[in-house]
Amino acid sequence: MRYDSSPNVDAVFISHFHADHTLGVPGLVQALEMNERDSQLDIYVPEQRTERAHRLIEGAYEWPSYPVEIHGYGGDEPAIQTDEYSIQPFETAYTEHSHGFSVEEAQKREFLVERAQALGIDPGPKYGKLQSGQAVETADGDTVEPEDVLSEPKPGRKIVYPGDTRPSSGVVDAASDASLLIYSAMFADAQSDRARSTGHSTARDAGRVASESGADRLWLTHISPRHEGEEQQLESQAADVFDGAVAAVRDGASTEL
Repeated sequence: MRYDSSPNVDAVFISHFHADHTLGVPGLVQALEMNERDSQLDIYVPEQRTERAHRLIEGAYEWPSYPVEIHGYGGDEPAIQTDEYSIQPFETAYTEHSHGFSVEEAQKREFLVERAQALGIDPGPKYGKLQSGQAVETADGDTVEPEDVLSEPKPGRKIVYPGDTRPSSGVVDAASDASLLIYSAMFADAQSDRARSTGHSTARDAGRVASESGADRLWLTHISPRHEGEEQQLESQAADVFDGAVAAVRDGASTEL
């Protein structure tokens, strides 16, 4: 994950329409205008909130001169699907029409060089054709299919960000086998009642979700200012119920997966 407000940003995803998750969008849109942007900016919002998204931008500034496209997401279809990755929204247990996002790398298949050579395919252009899904012929006229020389699909990396939420089975399902779970852990154990009443989670809740979903790593984020300086305590509470690596992070954190 990388915190970045550069003029090269391509897309913005809004999880729900509370002020702390939306009021920065008009400023970003205007900043891109001042940087003389000319390429399209895509903004993804819950499908029930597309009109509100238009009002959000129009109410702060004039509509920018560069293209802005607002997309409504919902249902089981990915918001974005490419050959390299997908972004899948999922419902969370917070407010009406609140969502999180799963960013998943496409499955990978390794090209088995030794297997190709054993079948009579020498290094060269035919390797590229097989890797791109095309069948080729050997010098003896035998046909070799891509399936003959590619490994079984291997899951790609997966980053899951539920946004504001209570713990729920839906969030656990969406975070299944995540490489990194970025979880909104607003409160410590002592504020568990407040977490429940406001639709949020504790650090321990985050640890449980990470454990139940089989996540590899857990980042605690969106931490209440009242816990400034208590990051180690929050990490410890999450680690009580989760065996993977835990870190309390702030905006701008980055990592290698």
